[in-house]
Amino acid sequence: MRFKALLIPAVAVTAIVIGSAPASAHPVGEPGTPSCFGERISHGSSDPEHKLTPKERAAGLQELVDEGFPPAVALFGETVTVREFASFVRANCSDDPIVPPEG
Repeated sequence: MRFKALLIPAVAVTAIVIGSAPASAHPVGEPGTPSCFGERISHGSSDPEHKLTPKERAAGLQELVDEGFPPAVALFGETVTVREFASFVRANCSDDPIVPPEG
């Protein structure tokens, strides 16, 4: 798998995970809990603000890669699969999520 654990700026994580959602968006699924992955995938597919399937989210990430967005390219390489998107969500639901440094 080309997915790399990488610390990236908070802005990039926000852009990748929630796109252009308002900054006041509420967090979904608490990292380290068994239900985090399911909550995040379900929320992304059913919330009126998002309404994107994992396949559509992977396609959105692919657009960022195609545009040369450095954090997306560093995380996913040249192509983004649904499996890689799911791995990204799982990594951010783990006890040790990809967290930007504070500062």
